[in-house]
Amino acid sequence: MTKSIHRRLTPSVVAQFDDLTGQSVGSDPVPTPYQSLRFGTFSVAQGTSPLDSLPPHSLPNRAGSGLRGQTTAAEPPRINFAYNGSILKSFDLESLYFGCIVQSVTTDELAIGCTVQVTGVKADTGDAVGPKLINFAPPSEAGTGVALQAAMAYASFSDFTRLSKVVLHVMLSSIPEAQQQATVLFIDHVVHTNYE
Repeated sequence: MTKSIHRRLTPSVVAQFDDLTGQSVGSDPVPTPYQSLRFGTFSVAQGTSPLDSLPPHSLPNRAGSGLRGQTTAAEPPRINFAYNGSILKSFDLESLYFGCIVQSVTTDELAIGCTVQVTGVKADTGDAVGPKLINFAPPSEAGTGVALQAAMAYASFSDFTRLSKVVLHVMLSSIPEAQQQATVLFIDHVVHTNYE
């Protein structure tokens, strides 16, 4: 079996979502392609100010995927290049900023601790890369695991190279599922390299 050669299409690309328009998760999907990738279930969500519970790493926007009281999502958030007209053969995921928020029946939006299991799939072989666990741990209000405000966490992925897709499975902490109205995984400043 011969390995296909992937030629670097661009230097590192940063998907900041700031050049897109959107108001809230679920209403304005990230267009496909965006920075040559498909951001699956992610929508453009405006972070109207640095005072939001989880402001974007770069204002004004971030991308969010609603998880609705999730311990198991029907389709976990994913990033890939599976769309008509794509010339990509693979991509490297280098880094991103991320965080989770929850809206409970008793409160407005709050930053909530979460662990994201990130798994890649090699484009040539189909082999799994990872999983890598990344943690978002906002400063807790009185030991509750939630915060009125928190900055997004940074994660880097040195081994996530020559991929066909990345899947992000979110595991929440703190708030019982019965009290959750909506849970959202937000990402921003996604650095990746594309190959054709």
